[in-house]
Amino acid sequence: MSAQDGPENGDWLEIAVVVAGIDAETIADIFRQTCEGGAAIQPSSRLDRETDTYVLDGDGPAIVKGYLRPGAESSRLQDSLRIAVDLAPLLRPAEWREVTPLPETSWRDEWKKYFGLQRIGRSLVIRPSWVDYDRNDSDVVIEIDPGLAFGTGQHPTTAMCLRALEQLVEDRMSVLDIGCGSGILSIAAAKLGAARVLAVDTDPQAVSATQANVAVNSIGAVEVREGTLDVGGTSDERFDIVVANISGLAIERLAPAIAGVLKPRGRLIASGFLDDAVGTLTSAFAAVDLTVERVVEDGVWRAMLARRGDA
Repeated sequence: MSAQDGPENGDWLEIAVVVAGIDAETIADIFRQTCEGGAAIQPSSRLDRETDTYVLDGDGPAIVKGYLRPGAESSRLQDSLRIAVDLAPLLRPAEWREVTPLPETSWRDEWKKYFGLQRIGRSLVIRPSWVDYDRNDSDVVIEIDPGLAFGTGQHPTTAMCLRALEQLVEDRMSVLDIGCGSGILSIAAAKLGAARVLAVDTDPQAVSATQANVAVNSIGAVEVREGTLDVGGTSDERFDIVVANISGLAIERLAPAIAGVLKPRGRLIASGFLDDAVGTLTSAFAAVDLTVERVVEDGVWRAMLARRGDA
């Protein structure tokens, strides 16, 4: 079906495409830029036996869905989406589904289908606002609703960073979150005991989303700024932990600046890349006195934990 042939009966049009799980966030980002009704990922899931929860399987296919208002403009937007997806560097070609009309109520329900309660690590709980549950005394609850910014805990890279924060954050620590997205990692760090958290992102939408989510979670320890680290390393701020869930290339470029803002013996949690980036990042870290302590795997995705030297 061409974009021009799409149905026009309903409050929304659901545009859906099947892609490799590893490409789902890339396509969702494209959809979010165009679809006023937002975008959602219907992932392949697998059981994480360590936490006894289902998490996104980066090795399986995923369906990315975007929501447009029907009308003449929607045809142009659908054509734009197809061109953008065709030009994206995907593992394998995208498979488009038939455009489906949805009433307002169904659109709202579609959002909620793919975002349930998630338990990550020993005590972290990611809860959408519409989910009720019996809270355990030890639960550290983060309320996050799906929105325009990346980061609801579903993606393996986010989950790996959350587990690492749970292991490393201690009371009174300071944490820098580079590429904060929805703010989920910043909020987790604060709720785990960090006295100060700085969340930065170059995307104004991510900054707004983080500010909103910080307010919902009633966190006073998180400061949100638009921007990123100074590659020249001139910042005079220092942190016990830096978490960067971005991309391998961005982390490699920022490695000197990251080392520059870490306190002696400070820790780096880096994720957002595949196995082929591990060797390059290990070398980049070594060049700035960051020693890799552990590489974590989750499906096709990797995270690295590194420590700065004593100097």
